[in-house]
Amino acid sequence: MNLVKSKQRVADHGEVFTPPWLVQAMLDLVKDETERIDARFLEPACGSGNFLVPILQRKLAAVEQKYGKSEFDRQHFALYGLMCAYGIELLPDNA
Repeated sequence: MNLVKSKQRVADHGEVFTPPWLVQAMLDLVKDETERIDARFLEPACGSGNFLVPILQRKLAAVEQKYGKSEFDRQHFALYGLMCAYGIELLPDNA
């Protein structure tokens, strides 16, 4: 994975991507929160979703573990988990 698209983008916007291994290590520091379905997360510079995707994967795994037997509950809480994750991106080609 390339962490920088161009030097100009770093200079203009401070854009540097976080590698997946570092994202996982950072999320492990708040593991309990990432597995809580109703925990809210805001990624103010979400880029291509390096943080949001693993957060949603962890939330959906928690939904499956807790509500896997009921289709209605699984869908309801999966949507609720999704609604608790927010991302903002300034550059349209990243979103």
